[in-house]
Amino acid sequence: MTLQNDLLLRTARGELTERVPVWMMRQAGRVLPQYRVVRERAGSFITLAKTPN
Repeated sequence: MTLQNDLLLRTARGELTERVPVWMMRQAGRVLPQYRVVRERAGSFITLAKTPN
């Protein structure tokens, strides 16, 4: 079986990859007050994901 997007798996095996993989669980922290503050400042989830600083 050939995977189309195996970046995370290759990185987990210790292989060098073209970029650092990022795994985001959008639902994971949405009830936390700290997340709500950060999300409110960002305006949207996609903005938050694209601008980590």
